[in-house]
Amino acid sequence: MAERSVLITGCSSGIGLGLARAFRARGWSVIAGLRDPARAPRELAGTRVIPLDLEREAQIAEAVSGIERLDCLVNNAGYALTGPFVTYAPEQMRRQFQVNVLGPALLTQQLLPALKRARGRVINVSSLAGETGMPMNSMYCASKHAIEGLSEALRHELWPHGVQVAMVEPGGFRTRLIDNMQWGARPLPPESLEAKQLAGYLAMQARLLARPGRNPAPVVEAVVWLAGKKTMPLRTRVGSDVRFLRAMRRCLPEGAAIALLGAAFRRRMANRPAP
Repeated sequence: MAERSVLITGCSSGIGLGLARAFRARGWSVIAGLRDPARAPRELAGTRVIPLDLEREAQIAEAVSGIERLDCLVNNAGYALTGPFVTYAPEQMRRQFQVNVLGPALLTQQLLPALKRARGRVINVSSLAGETGMPMNSMYCASKHAIEGLSEALRHELWPHGVQVAMVEPGGFRTRLIDNMQWGARPLPPESLEAKQLAGYLAMQARLLARPGRNPAPVVEAVVWLAGKKTMPLRTRVGSDVRFLRAMRRCLPEGAAIALLGAAFRRRMANRPAP
């Protein structure tokens, strides 16, 4: 049996690096995409590393040239634009969608011939934010909602071509996402309501970071499990938080679920403890 091949984006750390290691351990031929291959972690020694900056269309085209057959594409790379919506500069909003949505879409499109030859699969790493809107993360949520819509549409469109599409929705695991966050560039008046909301959000974030973080190994396992399945489900939710939110939305009327979430978000951003 021929060695299976996988291209993974965002392999410099966290989930992407874990995926590169896990696929290699299972005998896959791994192509690891990094924005800066010169800074590749030593764990990628022996792995084919390629420059892949999702903001640069020419680099995407160069990355896929020569790939004639591909069993799996994992669109993992992404980052979060964070802070009050009013602080987001137009160029920041455009970049959020370029990296999180348009880049993966272009990469997938250009790899379709190789994926069709292998009857391969596309696995998009989404987020809890793909199904739940969260304040201070409006454009990040919008980008992940877009990935979810793209994934579901392509699942139906590409199925007759022998290419399966699925997504993994991780909850709050400790990765480099927080380290790589970009904050809105526009300043806030110190006494504005947005500034107070931001202060509460920062306090909440500090409390979360003070706790031991959850290792993202279950996310890596979920992606590798999907890659080996004969038929992939559309969504695989990983983490008790994302599964709880899904169950709440299914069990409660939409108005009640939104009201509960809104009250929880407002309490946390006001820096008040839970009752």
